[in-house]
Amino acid sequence: MKKRSLLSRFFRRERQIPFSIKSVLSFYLSLMGRYWYLLAFMSIFTLFYSAITALRLGFISIVVDGLPTVEDGSKGQFAKYLIRLWDWGLPQVERTDDNLLVFLGAMICSIGLCAAAFYYLKEMIAQRMVVHMLVDTRKALFRHLAGQSVSFFHNRRAGDLLSRVTNDVSIVQQSLLGIFTAMLQQPFLVVSYMATAYLANSLLFWCTIPAYFFIIYPVMRASRKVLRHSRKRQKKLGLITDALQQLFGGIRIVKAFGMEERELAEFGEKNREFKSSFLKSKKARVVGRTVQELLFNLALAGLLIGGSFLITSGTLTIGDFCGFCMALIMLFQPVKKMSQSWNAVTEARPGVERVLEVLNETPEIRDVSDAVAFPERFEKINFSGVGFTYRSASAEPESVGRLSAALKDIDLEITEGQVVALVGPSGSGKTTFVDLVARFYDPTEGGIIVDEVDIRGFQHASYLENIAIVSQEPFLFNTSIMENIRYGRDSATDGEVMQAAKVANAHEFIMLQEDGYETEIGDRGMKLSGGQRQRLTIARAMLKDAPILILDEATSALDSESEKEVQAGINNLMQRRTTFVIAHRLSTVTGADKIVVLDNGRIMETGTHEELLKREGRYHRLYTSQNPDYALDRQSPIAAGKEPSSAAAASGAEQEEETRS
Repeated sequence: MKKRSLLSRFFRRERQIPFSIKSVLSFYLSLMGRYWYLLAFMSIFTLFYSAITALRLGFISIVVDGLPTVEDGSKGQFAKYLIRLWDWGLPQVERTDDNLLVFLGAMICSIGLCAAAFYYLKEMIAQRMVVHMLVDTRKALFRHLAGQSVSFFHNRRAGDLLSRVTNDVSIVQQSLLGIFTAMLQQPFLVVSYMATAYLANSLLFWCTIPAYFFIIYPVMRASRKVLRHSRKRQKKLGLITDALQQLFGGIRIVKAFGMEERELAEFGEKNREFKSSFLKSKKARVVGRTVQELLFNLALAGLLIGGSFLITSGTLTIGDFCGFCMALIMLFQPVKKMSQSWNAVTEARPGVERVLEVLNETPEIRDVSDAVAFPERFEKINFSGVGFTYRSASAEPESVGRLSAALKDIDLEITEGQVVALVGPSGSGKTTFVDLVARFYDPTEGGIIVDEVDIRGFQHASYLENIAIVSQEPFLFNTSIMENIRYGRDSATDGEVMQAAKVANAHEFIMLQEDGYETEIGDRGMKLSGGQRQRLTIARAMLKDAPILILDEATSALDSESEKEVQAGINNLMQRRTTFVIAHRLSTVTGADKIVVLDNGRIMETGTHEELLKREGRYHRLYTSQNPDYALDRQSPIAAGKEPSSAAAASGAEQEEETRS
């Protein structure tokens, strides 16, 4: 490991000062508080640089008036200050013209070197602070998003969230650059130049400085319009990012339906709206700067007229007037930069607000104060009057009740190690049921009790460690096959990963890949077939070895031969584990310990496969609709001790073939 210097370690060590997200100002202040030591160093170096920069103007004034000779004495205010500096620093050295010239040259060279050094230090510290703060903001945003409940993402546009993490954080970077390279540094230069102007001639100073307040006013006034249009611009940029995200995610559908032109038209409209807001924001900034330039030029014209009068009257030397004019002209530059930075920070404020909106979101699923760890073994899980209603993404709180409940009055007892199959038509609440088990959501009514403890009383992280999920839509990361399977348990060895792959019937196709287990599989595993992706997710769940298993049509993407092999591995995995299986093909759950039939969010029937068939209720209808040969067998002559006719046998064969296909 590369060793770092003491100074580097000091500058890079992390601060534990928390973010303040109450407002934009408190957010900036909390960022500064995390790196107060860098801010202090930057302020010190900026102060030295500003003082030296202003001091150079005095030397220019002395050169214009000529060196103060022994015979003529001092010719201007800055020449007097030079004489005082000589008498204070070199009282034993004779003040001759040659010595004064050498002294002045040495001073100019020295302050030039110091100015360069201080400029480098203050700029590097400012850039270091901005980078640290930007990284801290991104990490905080990512950590906060990762800790959000599933409902947060269901109620948000994925593209809008992506825009906040990328575009809006970039806006935060621009605002931080404006703050630390201009708004916090330029005031030192303003004070230094004002002091130089005052020392040159106090009368001109008090006559001209008030004009600067009028010069700043147009920019402050324009910032209101900049803020308003910038908020609209950031919202439009979020819509553009969302449109791109949907295009990339649904490119197959777009191509299949030939909707490229329609998507292009909609994207073009969003771009036009963004362009309009962007141009209005820039126009407001340009108008403010234009008025500022006009007022400055008028003030400069008045200064030249007044200075000429004072020079003619003999109360002001040409050198002092040059120093005064240069101080005021250079004073305009930091004032201008501060105004521009203020506009930039104002323009960035909507982006900062959008970041803070996310950071202010409180996760719906969070630990209570007395939360305990989930036990290694439990006896039973009870659903006691469980009900759940989804919230609308943009609905007001009072309109949430208008949404139909996804689950209603669920009462169910499950003992440890049971296999529970959830069946029913689409929209009956099966996925919602297992989402509550996984605690992606909390019930809006009733509770899920594990050994007399509501699951909301367990530590969320501890609870999730004991659950493995294989979803209907396999999701894989853009990394190697080995790392995708190891995602189930970071500490797993390569041998354990391979064993899990073998049980999931994935080892053979993995070894056929170019780099075996180190093969990169692309975004969402797009380099693999659907069946291969599903088998990797099964291997990942097997590797986790959790006591509670959720299977959402885990074998739906497999061919018949692979399904048999993987199903055997899943059966081994389900032993001594509490398993929830969502099944559309009822033939895969006939061996379940308990089959729960859901319809319209309610439990209609529960029992084993044989029990439910005997009742001839909803499960019987679902099963016979998928297996017509079952009904034929019950009505066939064989059931009555007779031989079936050839026509009936042929018809049954045809129906069986149709069912399989």
